[in-house]
Amino acid sequence: MNAERLHAIANAIREDLHITEAIDTLQELSQALANQISSPQEPSYQTEVAESLKKLITALRAAPSNQFPPTWKEALEELGAADLFGIPLAERIEGIFSRNQITPVVAQEEIEGIHQRLLVFYEAIKQVISAFSGLKIGAEELLPGTAEMGILVPRDFVDNKLDEFGAELKELNDIFAVFAEVATGSRPGFPLRSISSSNLSIFLGLAPGIAACVAVAVERIVALYKQLLEIRKLQGELREQGVPDKSLKGIEDHANAFMDEGIDDVVTSLLTDFYKNADGARKNELKIELGYSLRKIANRIDRGFNIEVRVEPPAKADGEATSPDDVNYAEMVESAAPNLQFLKREGKPILSLTEGDKKEEEKKEAKKEDKKK
Repeated sequence: MNAERLHAIANAIREDLHITEAIDTLQELSQALANQISSPQEPSYQTEVAESLKKLITALRAAPSNQFPPTWKEALEELGAADLFGIPLAERIEGIFSRNQITPVVAQEEIEGIHQRLLVFYEAIKQVISAFSGLKIGAEELLPGTAEMGILVPRDFVDNKLDEFGAELKELNDIFAVFAEVATGSRPGFPLRSISSSNLSIFLGLAPGIAACVAVAVERIVALYKQLLEIRKLQGELREQGVPDKSLKGIEDHANAFMDEGIDDVVTSLLTDFYKNADGARKNELKIELGYSLRKIANRIDRGFNIEVRVEPPAKADGEATSPDDVNYAEMVESAAPNLQFLKREGKPILSLTEGDKKEEEKKEAKKEDKKK
């Protein structure tokens, strides 16, 4: 993660804490518990505990951090603070109060511990923001009416080698170029916003229409893939039990057929919703290419890739109407974004969808084998 992106995440964390008022409410809850411990027969203190708890849980479940892009949430994990925000913190606090044997003393100790830890983290975030500002390091934030796509490439997918990573970047450019043409009628390329070397993530600038097309497509592929996660888990368990790969082929064939059928429906939907060109012949060509791109995306999601899209809605200038299309595109991205989250995969990949012409694929595989030799 570069400094500008960390600065943007730090700003978002600070804003989240201001909106939820989590630090102050945790302190109120801790104090209410302390009062209840000192005067257990006083009903008003029990009421204070209940009201503070309800206020805190409600705020955390509506926290902006719940909608952070996957790479931002991963950054929180790297900072050791993923459980201090939003739904994870709400569930942790609910767990403290739901234990049957819990006593107010234990609850107060745990709540106060969380409060102190969050307070220390908040002070550290303020210092980071102050330092960045002092060093004139900007925050990598989106301008109104712009969008960004982030792609996390697993290191093992490219054997942690520069040439393989470079080849994959070219492949990714080709994969997403078709979405640009579907949405805008051209393939202008993708401006590179930043690269993260810690987890091989790249962030590209997108026009709002392209962002909406990609976000909707990936959301639907992820929805299809989620239905295969149990099958993938089962396949792994059977393999651990000694079932040979040959006997597991039927499971993989079913998964591939299910995804293939779903992708055909996604292609039709995307062309209906986004393609405005009247050229029927070109539309048919794009239908084929779009199908291959979606299959490539599905194969990569199965192998640990993560794709996120975020947008900054257009700002309405004084006396100037905001483009209805841009507003609509922003709403589409915002609706799809929460579903583009890291998936919990168990077992080995299960998909092997055809990504293009079979002869061309065989040539690519042969080249890869030659490199390994």
